[in-house]
Order: sequence, then C-alpha cells, then structure tokens
Amino acid sequence: MSKKILVLATSFLDDLFTHPQEEGQAKEMLELFVNNSTEDIVIEYRVDRDPNLPLSPEELKDVVAIIADLEVYDKPLLDKVGIKNGGDLRLISRYGIGYSSIDLKAATENGVIITNAPGCNAMPTAEWAQSTIMAVAGRRILQYKTASIGKPKDGPSRLDVSGKTLGVIGTGTIGRNVVKLMNGFDMKVLAYDLYPNKEWADRNRVQYVSLEEIYSQADFITLHASASEQIIGEKELNMMRPATALINCARGILVDNRAAWKAVKEGRIWGYGLDEVWLEKDLPLDGLNIIVSSHVGSDTDMGKIGMQIMSVEAVLDFMQKRFPKYVVNKEVLEKIEL
Repeated sequence: MSKKILVLATSFLDDLFTHPQEEGQAKEMLELFVNNSTEDIVIEYRVDRDPNLPLSPEELKDVVAIIADLEVYDKPLLDKVGIKNGGDLRLISRYGIGYSSIDLKAATENGVIITNAPGCNAMPTAEWAQSTIMAVAGRRILQYKTASIGKPKDGPSRLDVSGKTLGVIGTGTIGRNVVKLMNGFDMKVLAYDLYPNKEWADRNRVQYVSLEEIYSQADFITLHASASEQIIGEKELNMMRPATALINCARGILVDNRAAWKAVKEGRIWGYGLDEVWLEKDLPLDGLNIIVSSHVGSDTDMGKIGMQIMSVEAVLDFMQKRFPKYVVNKEVLEKIEL
C-alpha cells in the first residue's frame, strides 16, 4: 500500500512573479525525495480545495503527512485518522505560522506531529500591517470611492501618523518587524507580550505596558498575538478613543468584528483594518472606515517561498525518520517512534 503525502496549501503551486527562478523549488524537493525513495510514496496535490470545507476521514485515507492550509483538524477527525486508532496520519505541517485550526491536544493524543513555519512570512505580513495602518489613517477606501466618481473630499481629514503613539500587541518576529518599519515616523511605541523581549525593547525605545494602557493611550493599535481566542471586544473598544485606529493583520478571532463595526459606525474609534474576509453579511461596510482583505498579508513571492520550503522541510525530515525542527506539540515526541 502506498504512503501518501497530501498538499492542501492553496498557494503551494503558485507562479512567482518577482522570483521566477525559485518557482517550484519546494515541489522539486518533494518529488526528488519520492523519486529516490525505496518506499512506495505518492504525492497528491489538492491545492484547489476550499480550506473552509470540513475534511472527511475518507479524504485522508493512506495519508501519512499533510502540508496543511487553514482547514480544521478537530478531535473527531483526528480520532479517526491518527495512528492511535489505526489511522495513517502522522504529521500535519502547517503552511505558515498559525495553527489555531488544529486541536493540539487531540493531535498529541493520537500521535500526530504538528509543525509550523515560524518567521517564514514575517516581513511580508509586517509590510501589510504597515500599509493597513496607513490606509485606515488616511480613510483610503472612502477617499477612493469619492474621488473615483469625480467628487471632492467628503468627511474628516486623515489622521497624522508621525509623532503619534503606536501600540503593538505581540512582539514576536512580525510585531518587531512592524516596529522596525514604522521607525521613520518617530512614534512612541508601547507594547504588550506575555514574554517581553526586554533587550529588544531597550534597543528600540519600546516600553512594555499593560493591555489597558495600550487601549487607552495608543493612537494606532496593531495586533500580532499568537492567541487563539478573542482579546478585543466591547469592553476593550470602549477604552479606546475616537481617533484610535485598530489593525488586525494577525487572526480574525482576536477581535469581535461585530463590536468593532459598531464602534466605527458610532464614531467611538477612527477605523478598523482586518486581513480577513468579512463574513458579517448583515453589517455592510459601505461608508465606514473599515478596510478588509482576504488574508493576504503573507501573500508575496518571498512569503510563499518561505512557507513552501519550511513546510516541505518538515515533511522530508519526518519521512526520513528525523524529528522536524519546528514541532508545536513537543509532548507527542515522547509518545511516538518515527
């Protein structure tokens, strides 16, 4: 029976516009390994599969390793496909940094290794956060809509950015890159992280404070936390000011989008930038300073190259009976043999 490597990452086979010489490199790495292996291994590319659709156990028959997009791997699925109960799945290599769509406890219980690709797309995501900050500050979408139909400026002027206060929630690689990119605006930078990087903060004139201080003092709040639960709701939005811009280019779950919509509509905050598809169909965005994008922060050639190579490296390590470098659920390593 063949062992199957399943590739579900939607941009894994994308053409590269600015780095064509590196196009297909990760695919070649996979296929070279398979061609040289003495085992019967098959690679299945299903990059056109919608990650919003639930996976069935039948789709994962004979699959030992997955290069995963954002599809959900919950306990009922993992109980059926993990090796504990006679399934084949041994590795889920996340194509990116986040892994909130995976039940880590269930994966560990079922002997499934979970890896991610930390830092692979950090600068592209930081660039997108910076551009979103500027777009929300300038009411860019609203300005476009009036100018494109031949009308003059309508509504308030844009916000100043230089000399203002930037609040960064989450100072991992992406958060630190945002601070680096915003350095030229001579901003005061407040930060929050569960594990403060004091040395970095001292070098970059960053002050670690409480979340409440960021909500009440920052003019621009940008989220880069790795949390998998909501951290900003009605209570936190009420701490902000009418000239506060909230930016979420991390995970949609971090903010109560309905509460943010209401806060913008009522003028309690200046605007909201979200790098996720807007799913609140009963809350139209027309006329509001809310900018959304379809989770494209890492969608650059360099971002894709990083995700492709690092996700494939985890698969190759596992298939060659080496523990992958970036294992998220390290407890599983004590339970399994490669």
